[in-house]
Amino acid sequence: MGDLVPGGYLFTHIIFWTVVAMVAVGTNAAAIILSVGLGILALESLKS
Repeated sequence: MGDLVPGGYLFTHIIFWTVVAMVAVGTNAAAIILSVGLGILALESLKS
């Protein structure tokens, strides 16, 4: 699970959450973003 992409797991998450945070600030869609994030965490915990 650690190397799903060439950039590395942690690097990808840093980029991903940075983009998500900017979108959330720009659209005030924090509730939607949080629910998506929780869904992703649930999927990752199932995959591990």
